[in-house]
Amino acid sequence: MSARLTPVTFASHGSPWMCCKESKSSEWWAKFGQQALDNGVKGVVFIGAHWEELNDKIRVATKFDPGRAQMDMVPRSHWENYPINVSEKLAYRVISLLREHQFHDVEADPTFDWHDDTITPAKWMFPSGTPPATVVSLNARFKPSFHVKIGMALGKLRGEGILIVGSGGAVHNLYRNNWLPMLRSGDNFQQNKKPAQWALDFGSAVTEVIKNNEVSSSAAHGLPSIGFTDTVQQGPSLSGGLIRLTQHPKYKDAHPTDDHYFPLLVAGGAASTAAGHGKLMAQTWELQNMCNSQYVWGSWVESDG
Repeated sequence: MSARLTPVTFASHGSPWMCCKESKSSEWWAKFGQQALDNGVKGVVFIGAHWEELNDKIRVATKFDPGRAQMDMVPRSHWENYPINVSEKLAYRVISLLREHQFHDVEADPTFDWHDDTITPAKWMFPSGTPPATVVSLNARFKPSFHVKIGMALGKLRGEGILIVGSGGAVHNLYRNNWLPMLRSGDNFQQNKKPAQWALDFGSAVTEVIKNNEVSSSAAHGLPSIGFTDTVQQGPSLSGGLIRLTQHPKYKDAHPTDDHYFPLLVAGGAASTAAGHGKLMAQTWELQNMCNSQYVWGSWVESDG
Protein backbone atom coordinates (compact mmCIF):
# COMPACT_ATOMS: atom_id res chain seq x y z
CA MET A 1 0.00 0.00 0.00
CA SER A 2 2.84 2.42 0.70
CA ALA A 3 3.53 2.76 -3.02
CA ARG A 4 -0.06 3.80 -3.77
CA LEU A 5 -2.16 6.61 -2.37
CA THR A 6 -5.19 5.40 -0.47
CA PRO A 7 -8.56 6.42 -1.90
CA VAL A 8 -10.69 9.26 -0.62
CA THR A 9 -14.42 8.70 -0.32
CA PHE A 10 -17.49 10.80 0.35
CA ALA A 11 -20.20 8.80 2.08
CA SER A 12 -23.75 10.11 2.06
CA HIS A 13 -24.77 8.45 5.31
CA GLY A 14 -28.49 9.21 5.03
CA SER A 15 -30.95 8.70 7.85
CA PRO A 16 -30.09 6.55 10.89
CA TRP A 17 -32.07 3.70 9.27
CA MET A 18 -29.26 3.35 6.72
CA CYS A 19 -27.27 1.82 9.58
CA CYS A 20 -29.44 -1.30 9.69
CA LYS A 21 -31.14 -1.60 6.27
CA GLU A 22 -29.43 -3.04 3.22
CA SER A 23 -29.22 -0.88 0.12
CA LYS A 24 -27.02 -0.26 -2.90
CA SER A 25 -25.00 2.08 -0.68
CA SER A 26 -24.46 -0.48 2.07
CA GLU A 27 -23.49 -3.07 -0.57
CA TRP A 28 -20.80 -0.75 -1.91
CA TRP A 29 -19.59 0.31 1.55
CA ALA A 30 -19.10 -3.36 2.45
CA LYS A 31 -17.13 -4.08 -0.73
CA PHE A 32 -15.00 -0.95 -0.32
CA GLY A 33 -14.23 -1.68 3.33
CA GLN A 34 -13.20 -5.24 2.60
CA GLN A 35 -10.84 -3.99 -0.10
CA ALA A 36 -9.38 -1.57 2.44
CA LEU A 37 -8.74 -4.41 4.89
CA ASP A 38 -7.34 -6.65 2.16
CA ASN A 39 -4.89 -3.89 1.25
CA GLY A 40 -3.76 -3.31 4.83
CA VAL A 41 -5.43 0.00 5.63
CA LYS A 42 -3.72 1.50 8.66
CA GLY A 43 -6.42 3.88 9.86
CA VAL A 44 -9.45 5.97 9.04
CA VAL A 45 -10.03 9.71 9.41
CA PHE A 46 -13.69 10.74 9.30
CA ILE A 47 -14.93 14.25 8.63
CA GLY A 48 -18.52 14.13 9.78
CA ALA A 49 -21.51 16.40 9.34
CA HIS A 50 -22.58 16.32 12.98
CA TRP A 51 -19.69 18.16 14.61
CA GLU A 52 -18.87 21.83 14.10
CA GLU A 53 -16.79 24.22 16.16
CA LEU A 54 -17.07 28.00 16.59
CA ASN A 55 -14.65 30.79 15.68
CA ASP A 56 -11.62 29.31 13.87
CA LYS A 57 -11.55 26.11 15.88
CA ILE A 58 -10.92 22.63 14.55
CA ARG A 59 -11.11 19.75 17.00
CA VAL A 60 -9.98 16.14 16.62
CA ALA A 61 -11.59 13.30 18.56
CA THR A 62 -9.50 11.38 21.10
CA LYS A 63 -12.13 9.89 23.46
CA PHE A 64 -11.02 6.30 23.93
CA ASP A 65 -14.48 4.74 24.43
CA PRO A 66 -16.86 7.19 22.79
CA GLY A 67 -20.59 7.13 23.33
CA ARG A 68 -22.95 6.62 20.44
CA ALA A 69 -25.23 9.62 20.04
CA GLN A 70 -28.28 10.15 17.78
CA MET A 71 -28.77 6.43 17.17
CA ASP A 72 -31.91 5.75 19.21
CA MET A 73 -34.10 5.69 16.08
CA VAL A 74 -32.82 2.21 15.21
CA PRO A 75 -32.62 -0.91 17.41
CA ARG A 76 -29.74 -0.73 19.85
CA SER A 77 -28.50 -4.15 18.79
CA HIS A 78 -27.33 -2.63 15.52
CA TRP A 79 -24.92 -0.14 17.07
CA GLU A 80 -24.46 -0.11 20.84
CA ASN A 81 -21.68 -2.71 20.90
CA TYR A 82 -19.99 -1.73 17.66
CA PRO A 83 -16.23 -1.46 18.38
CA ILE A 84 -14.89 2.05 17.75
CA ASN A 85 -11.10 2.01 17.94
CA VAL A 86 -10.14 5.63 18.51
CA SER A 87 -6.41 6.22 18.03
CA GLU A 88 -4.68 9.05 19.88
CA LYS A 89 -1.64 8.50 17.69
CA LEU A 90 -3.65 9.09 14.53
CA ALA A 91 -5.48 12.04 16.08
CA TYR A 92 -2.22 13.79 16.97
CA ARG A 93 -0.84 13.08 13.49
CA VAL A 94 -3.92 14.88 12.12
CA ILE A 95 -3.40 17.77 14.53
CA SER A 96 0.24 18.05 13.48
CA LEU A 97 -0.64 18.20 9.78
CA LEU A 98 -3.31 20.84 10.33
CA ARG A 99 -0.93 23.02 12.34
CA GLU A 100 1.71 22.65 9.63
CA HIS A 101 -0.85 24.07 7.20
CA GLN A 102 -1.36 27.19 9.33
CA PHE A 103 -4.50 26.19 11.21
CA HIS A 104 -3.71 27.76 14.55
CA ASP A 105 -6.65 26.71 16.74
CA VAL A 106 -6.47 22.92 16.50
CA GLU A 107 -6.69 20.75 19.61
CA ALA A 108 -7.59 17.24 20.69
CA ASP A 109 -11.10 16.73 22.07
CA PRO A 110 -11.35 13.90 24.66
CA THR A 111 -15.13 14.31 25.07
CA PHE A 112 -16.57 13.85 21.58
CA ASP A 113 -19.10 11.03 21.06
CA TRP A 114 -19.68 9.40 17.70
CA HIS A 115 -22.91 9.90 15.74
CA ASP A 116 -24.69 8.07 12.93
CA ASP A 117 -22.74 10.09 10.33
CA THR A 118 -19.62 8.11 11.18
CA ILE A 119 -21.08 4.91 12.67
CA THR A 120 -23.29 4.13 9.66
CA PRO A 121 -20.57 3.93 6.95
CA ALA A 122 -18.03 2.53 9.42
CA LYS A 123 -20.29 -0.33 10.46
CA TRP A 124 -20.87 -1.44 6.87
CA MET A 125 -17.23 -0.97 5.82
CA PHE A 126 -15.69 -2.58 8.91
CA PRO A 127 -18.33 -4.80 10.57
CA SER A 128 -15.89 -6.19 13.13
CA GLY A 129 -14.87 -2.70 14.27
CA THR A 130 -13.00 0.27 12.88
CA PRO A 131 -9.29 0.30 12.18
CA PRO A 132 -7.48 2.97 14.25
CA ALA A 133 -9.72 5.99 13.75
CA THR A 134 -10.52 9.56 14.62
CA VAL A 135 -13.03 12.26 13.64
CA VAL A 136 -12.24 15.83 12.56
CA SER A 137 -14.76 18.61 13.18
CA LEU A 138 -16.13 21.07 10.69
CA ASN A 139 -15.88 24.79 11.40
CA ALA A 140 -19.16 26.64 11.99
CA ARG A 141 -18.14 29.65 9.88
CA PHE A 142 -18.67 27.32 6.90
CA LYS A 143 -16.13 29.08 4.72
CA PRO A 144 -15.64 26.87 1.64
CA SER A 145 -11.95 27.57 1.10
CA PHE A 146 -11.21 26.90 4.78
CA HIS A 147 -12.64 23.40 4.46
CA VAL A 148 -10.95 22.63 1.15
CA LYS A 149 -7.67 23.52 2.82
CA ILE A 150 -8.42 21.15 5.72
CA GLY A 151 -8.67 18.40 3.12
CA MET A 152 -5.44 19.45 1.44
CA ALA A 153 -3.68 19.23 4.79
CA LEU A 154 -5.09 15.77 5.46
CA GLY A 155 -4.20 14.57 1.96
CA LYS A 156 -0.69 13.66 3.07
CA LEU A 157 -2.21 10.82 5.08
CA ARG A 158 -3.06 9.08 1.81
CA GLY A 159 0.59 8.15 1.44
CA GLU A 160 0.61 6.72 4.97
CA GLY A 161 -2.09 4.09 4.47
CA ILE A 162 -4.88 6.21 5.98
CA LEU A 163 -8.37 6.26 4.47
CA ILE A 164 -10.10 9.66 4.45
CA VAL A 165 -13.89 9.59 4.63
CA GLY A 166 -16.05 12.69 4.35
CA SER A 167 -19.54 11.84 5.61
CA GLY A 168 -22.52 14.03 4.78
CA GLY A 169 -25.14 14.00 2.05
CA ALA A 170 -25.42 14.89 -1.63
CA VAL A 171 -28.94 16.24 -1.01
CA HIS A 172 -29.96 16.71 2.61
CA ASN A 173 -33.01 18.80 3.48
CA LEU A 174 -34.79 17.33 6.50
CA TYR A 175 -37.55 19.94 6.22
CA ARG A 176 -38.63 18.80 2.75
CA ASN A 177 -38.42 15.05 3.16
CA ASN A 178 -41.51 12.84 3.04
CA TRP A 179 -41.71 11.47 6.59
CA LEU A 180 -45.23 10.03 6.58
CA PRO A 181 -44.49 6.63 4.94
CA MET A 182 -41.58 6.18 7.34
CA LEU A 183 -43.74 6.94 10.37
CA ARG A 184 -46.62 4.79 9.17
CA SER A 185 -44.84 1.68 7.92
CA GLY A 186 -41.07 2.13 8.32
CA ASP A 187 -40.62 2.83 4.61
CA ASN A 188 -37.57 5.07 4.42
CA PHE A 189 -36.63 4.14 0.84
CA GLN A 190 -40.02 4.97 -0.72
CA GLN A 191 -39.12 3.51 -4.09
CA ASN A 192 -42.59 4.31 -5.47
CA LYS A 193 -42.04 8.05 -4.92
CA LYS A 194 -40.27 10.27 -7.45
CA PRO A 195 -37.88 12.81 -5.93
CA ALA A 196 -38.73 16.49 -6.36
CA GLN A 197 -37.11 18.23 -9.31
CA TRP A 198 -34.96 20.48 -7.11
CA ALA A 199 -33.47 17.38 -5.45
CA LEU A 200 -32.85 15.65 -8.77
CA ASP A 201 -31.25 18.79 -10.20
CA PHE A 202 -28.79 19.33 -7.37
CA GLY A 203 -27.97 15.65 -6.95
CA SER A 204 -27.13 15.48 -10.66
CA ALA A 205 -25.05 18.66 -10.43
CA VAL A 206 -22.90 17.18 -7.65
CA THR A 207 -22.28 14.02 -9.65
CA GLU A 208 -21.42 16.01 -12.76
CA VAL A 209 -18.80 18.06 -10.92
CA ILE A 210 -17.23 15.01 -9.30
CA LYS A 211 -17.14 12.91 -12.47
CA ASN A 212 -16.10 15.64 -14.90
CA ASN A 213 -13.81 17.98 -12.95
CA GLU A 214 -10.36 16.46 -12.87
CA VAL A 215 -8.25 17.14 -9.83
CA SER A 216 -5.80 19.89 -10.74
CA SER A 217 -2.26 19.46 -9.47
CA SER A 218 -1.96 23.24 -9.36
CA ALA A 219 -4.80 23.30 -6.85
CA ALA A 220 -2.86 21.07 -4.50
CA HIS A 221 0.31 23.07 -4.15
CA GLY A 222 1.49 26.61 -3.61
CA LEU A 223 -1.80 28.11 -2.44
CA PRO A 224 -1.89 31.04 -0.04
CA SER A 225 -2.59 30.04 3.55
CA ILE A 226 -6.33 30.69 3.89
CA GLY A 227 -7.66 33.20 1.40
CA PHE A 228 -7.34 31.16 -1.75
CA THR A 229 -11.00 31.09 -2.84
CA ASP A 230 -10.27 32.90 -6.13
CA THR A 231 -7.43 30.51 -6.92
CA VAL A 232 -9.43 27.30 -6.53
CA GLN A 233 -12.43 28.73 -8.36
CA GLN A 234 -10.48 29.23 -11.57
CA GLY A 235 -10.65 26.51 -14.21
CA PRO A 236 -12.17 23.04 -14.02
CA SER A 237 -10.47 21.89 -10.80
CA LEU A 238 -12.43 19.63 -8.48
CA SER A 239 -12.18 22.02 -5.51
CA GLY A 240 -13.30 24.97 -7.60
CA GLY A 241 -16.25 23.04 -8.97
CA LEU A 242 -17.37 21.95 -5.52
CA ILE A 243 -17.09 25.50 -4.20
CA ARG A 244 -19.12 26.83 -7.13
CA LEU A 245 -21.91 24.41 -6.25
CA THR A 246 -22.53 26.44 -3.08
CA GLN A 247 -23.78 29.15 -5.46
CA HIS A 248 -25.97 26.75 -7.46
CA PRO A 249 -29.60 27.98 -7.70
CA LYS A 250 -30.81 24.78 -5.98
CA TYR A 251 -28.12 24.66 -3.29
CA LYS A 252 -30.26 26.09 -0.50
CA ASP A 253 -33.12 23.79 -1.46
CA ALA A 254 -30.77 20.82 -1.21
CA HIS A 255 -28.81 22.12 1.80
CA PRO A 256 -30.70 24.63 3.95
CA THR A 257 -27.81 24.18 6.38
CA ASP A 258 -24.23 23.67 5.20
CA ASP A 259 -23.22 20.88 7.55
CA HIS A 260 -23.93 17.91 5.26
CA TYR A 261 -22.31 19.44 2.17
CA PHE A 262 -19.04 20.70 3.67
CA PRO A 263 -17.51 17.26 4.37
CA LEU A 264 -17.53 16.94 0.57
CA LEU A 265 -15.34 20.05 0.33
CA VAL A 266 -12.86 18.47 2.75
CA ALA A 267 -12.89 15.23 0.76
CA GLY A 268 -12.35 17.19 -2.45
CA GLY A 269 -9.36 18.94 -0.91
CA ALA A 270 -7.88 15.62 0.19
CA ALA A 271 -8.42 14.14 -3.26
CA SER A 272 -6.37 16.97 -4.78
CA THR A 273 -3.15 15.25 -3.72
CA ALA A 274 -3.32 13.22 -6.95
CA ALA A 275 -4.84 13.93 -10.35
CA GLY A 276 -7.95 12.12 -11.51
CA HIS A 277 -11.73 12.15 -11.69
CA GLY A 278 -14.10 10.96 -9.00
CA LYS A 279 -16.63 8.19 -9.52
CA LEU A 280 -20.22 7.63 -8.40
CA MET A 281 -20.21 4.12 -6.92
CA ALA A 282 -23.76 3.83 -5.51
CA GLN A 283 -26.84 5.95 -4.93
CA THR A 284 -29.75 5.42 -2.55
CA TRP A 285 -32.73 7.75 -2.31
CA GLU A 286 -34.50 8.00 1.04
CA LEU A 287 -37.57 9.82 2.33
CA GLN A 288 -38.32 10.76 -1.30
CA ASN A 289 -35.98 13.77 -1.45
CA MET A 290 -32.77 12.68 0.33
CA CYS A 291 -30.06 11.67 -2.14
CA ASN A 292 -27.39 9.39 -0.66
CA SER A 293 -24.64 9.29 -3.28
CA GLN A 294 -21.36 7.46 -2.63
CA TYR A 295 -18.26 8.88 -4.36
CA VAL A 296 -14.64 7.82 -4.48
CA TRP A 297 -11.34 9.14 -5.82
CA GLY A 298 -8.66 6.55 -6.42
CA SER A 299 -8.92 2.81 -5.81
CA TRP A 300 -7.54 0.01 -3.63
CA VAL A 301 -6.91 -2.26 -6.59
CA GLU A 302 -6.45 -1.56 -10.27
CA SER A 303 -9.55 -3.49 -11.30
CA ASP A 304 -12.16 -2.20 -8.83
CA GLY A 305 -13.47 0.49 -11.23
